Amino acid sequence: MRHSLLSLGLLSAVLAGCTQAPLVQHLEHQPSLRGLSAVDSRHAWISGSQATVAKTSDGGRSWTQLTLPEGAPDTLDFRDIEALTAAEVILMSAGPGGESRIFRTSDGGQSWEFGPVNDHPDGFWDGIAFWDQNRGLLVGDPIDGSLTVLRTTDGGRSWDSVPAAGLPPAIEGEYAFAASGTSVAVHGEDLAWLATGGSVARVLRSEDGGDTWKVHPTPMSTGTAGSGIFSIAFRDANHGVIVGGDYEHPDQVLCIAAWTEDGGRTWHPAEVMPGGYRSGASWDARSGRWIAVGTNGVDTSRDGKHWKPLQAPLPWFHSVDGAWMSGAKGSVGRLR
Repeated sequence: MRHSLLSLGLLSAVLAGCTQAPLVQHLEHQPSLRGLSAVDSRHAWISGSQATVAKTSDGGRSWTQLTLPEGAPDTLDFRDIEALTAAEVILMSAGPGGESRIFRTSDGGQSWEFGPVNDHPDGFWDGIAFWDQNRGLLVGDPIDGSLTVLRTTDGGRSWDSVPAAGLPPAIEGEYAFAASGTSVAVHGEDLAWLATGGSVARVLRSEDGGDTWKVHPTPMSTGTAGSGIFSIAFRDANHGVIVGGDYEHPDQVLCIAAWTEDGGRTWHPAEVMPGGYRSGASWDARSGRWIAVGTNGVDTSRDGKHWKPLQAPLPWFHSVDGAWMSGAKGSVGRLR
């Protein structure tokens, strides 16, 4: 059912003048890890390619891989995972058609329930986010002219479409990215945000739990199939950041980060940009900093306006949640 994943390394980094030692491990079969959900400083879950899902209960010193039920394809790419508690977890795979699906566990991964499967051939699910143990949102690429937005009120067991009348039309060539499962964010009881890319980079904002949405422009660079907003994160109802760029040109630095102080109604370009394409962003409450990760580095910021790189050769990271990070070749780590 389970086996431990061993391979431990320590790297050094500099964060605001203090030497950090992120604990970095590499899972044996080296999957691409894009799903990440931290419960607390000891418990976290990761997911990714090759139908990989694993958890730690000792702060990342060791990881245990979990086995999905018989009949679940071993080729699924789990782009997002949401730990509602240390034992109750929602798992989302991304891909065209039926490759996008949901799994759920209530016992820490000892057993899994099959959830909904995308039944539209043009559908592609990108990410999930939960307000609490029962209520959550799922975002996917456009179908019939608008983004796919599903909602659950029973902890991910069932999902229904939000009212179509409340969703603004998508622009031709606009979609969400599944690079880190964080193109959707929620806060409080009813606030929610969706971030897009491709032909345009916009933020959709809801104040009523997804019933209705308003569109807000951003200054983010876009216009190519691989560019736009890849991650949106909020530390409270007002303060948030978006990060992105062009994953096909990761070293290109145009407008790849922006910030808001009015709940996502208006967005302003960062004054000092991160060092390149960034696929994930998160607020780390323990250090009081934003952290943004990407294939060519990790950056931090106190205010979302001025970004500073970590001065260390870290692995490629795709996702971040608090101080936890996961990425390419099975790498997973935590800044300490």
